[in-house]
Amino acid sequence: MTTTHPRPGDKYQATAAVLHDLLGGPGNIATLEHCVTRLRLTLTDRFRVNDTALCDHPAVLGIMERDTFQIIIGPAAVAPLAVALRQLIDPDL
Repeated sequence: MTTTHPRPGDKYQATAAVLHDLLGGPGNIATLEHCVTRLRLTLTDRFRVNDTALCDHPAVLGIMERDTFQIIIGPAAVAPLAVALRQLIDPDL
């Protein structure tokens, strides 16, 4: 699966920045993967997540907790959003 890096000013970068803050900010995302519709995250401190604001965000269709914390995004946006969020977590990617 090939993903492209978002361009400066990309809507995915803006959404990723907001989600990053709602997920507890710097250092709270230990791992990030995605599937066809979801971001799958391992969080350092689950209690730093703002669940209410996260669920209210227009890009978020829902959240689930299984082995990982999962944010349901949908098939069209999940891959570019994962790339943008990864760049916030590790800008050297």
